[in-house]
Amino acid sequence: MTYDHLTPEYILSEVAKLQYLYGLKYEIRYADSRNEQDSTESVAEHIYGMHILCQYFLPLEDPEGSWDKAKIMEMITLHDMDEIETGDMIGYHKTQAMIDAEGDAMRVVVGRSPHHMQLRMADLINEYEAQEGPEVRFVKALDRFEPQIHLFNPRGKVILHHHKTTRSQNMGLRETKLKPYPYLYAYYRAIEEVMFTEGYFSN
Repeated sequence: MTYDHLTPEYILSEVAKLQYLYGLKYEIRYADSRNEQDSTESVAEHIYGMHILCQYFLPLEDPEGSWDKAKIMEMITLHDMDEIETGDMIGYHKTQAMIDAEGDAMRVVVGRSPHHMQLRMADLINEYEAQEGPEVRFVKALDRFEPQIHLFNPRGKVILHHHKTTRSQNMGLRETKLKPYPYLYAYYRAIEEVMFTEGYFSN
């Protein structure tokens, strides 16, 4: 398969379409609203973004349809459930102690979930943590890629500057996990290059 059509112009036009679908992240229910200057994002909004990206990239990365889509969707929904207990932690600041705490927190979340859900949740979470098999590795890649779409706008630039995120920190989170996926990697590189050129990262 050739990827000659994946020019920066084509990729950025597709990213704009994906970001249009990201519009639901900013639509607040119950006739309420979110201040336009509010750049916060819930973990659930991140998960929604991953579901949108799965719909887009799964047919491209698995054109034969050999991966278990239902499992991928379930795993996307569950993969960050530990953050109910721990809160979100920035990837490049995580210590081994934080990683261990995530595992402990996930067990708490499973234990506090409805009984008939627990076995399936535990099985999927354990499989995700083991990172064996095409479905789980694809979910991990989506998890690393999703913030690149979310942050590729003026609000995201403010967030990256606030955290003093460097280009190497951003790349360190994504390069290894995305390289096996031609489309995900091409999109990541096109966005990352624009972000670097336009001053999204700290020195």
